[in-house]
Amino acid sequence: MMQRMSNLVSFPEKDNSNTNNAEPSSAGRPIKFIYYDESGKFKVHPDAVDALMQIKGPIGVVSVCGRARQGKSFLMNQLLGRSTGFQVGSTNRPCTKGIWIWSAPLKRAALDGTEYSLVLLDCEGIDAYDQTGRHSAQIFSLAILLSSLFVYNQMGVIDEAALDCLSLVTEMTKHIHVKASGEKDTVRDLGHFSPVFVWLLRDFYLDLKADNTKITPCDYLELALRPVLGSRKDVAARNKIRESIRALFPIRECFTLVSPLNNEADLKHLDRVLLDKFRPEFPIGDKYVGKICF
Repeated sequence: MMQRMSNLVSFPEKDNSNTNNAEPSSAGRPIKFIYYDESGKFKVHPDAVDALMQIKGPIGVVSVCGRARQGKSFLMNQLLGRSTGFQVGSTNRPCTKGIWIWSAPLKRAALDGTEYSLVLLDCEGIDAYDQTGRHSAQIFSLAILLSSLFVYNQMGVIDEAALDCLSLVTEMTKHIHVKASGEKDTVRDLGHFSPVFVWLLRDFYLDLKADNTKITPCDYLELALRPVLGSRKDVAARNKIRESIRALFPIRECFTLVSPLNNEADLKHLDRVLLDKFRPEFPIGDKYVGKICF
């Protein structure tokens, strides 16, 4: 039922001139999709199954994953072209548990004219104080398996701490089995089934340069994923993470976004701020969808 996003769309040159084929969703509501019961087992909610069964034709699935309390639900609402929708919290406590789905898919047209439904998944934050590393890896793995396009949401720059957060990639083979035989699975095996990967850097304000030359966000990502020189044990571990990311996500992109508002106090209540109050440099609605999904 689900098609790879790369089969439906492709990344054009770095402009948003063809982003007006999105249809903002004024209808719909968030529905619990995957949750865990009292025993800690993951379950699929029947309401989400019913909503998905109503969809006809090709489907593209966009999920947003990343650390807790860094604006993933806000991002999903922007993809919907609205201020409210998925729950947005203003405290330090995580507000999304499991994986939620928007009940009314966006109707989209691919670059080749193919019409399809775009399903949005809002994922529980990883590395939250109230969850284990195993739970984070399971949420991360489920999001990747379900997605055509996987957005990794992060505040700031790509540094060693940011890459360490993606060490979950090296744990994925413990939760996903590619082969039916007894052979050992590898991250590279999983790469054949992986979605398009977008590393989204939020509240980003730095000029990107290498050797005094301006570079693109994608160049920045590829430089960050290069092996680190050295023979120490910690260097080997750092390079394993980099290698795993490259192997799991052979199709990858990177985008940067400025903070949506100049007034820091307003950031606590983003769901109450009208879209026309956002900074001009911050894309909203169709432009936001185009920047992330194309």
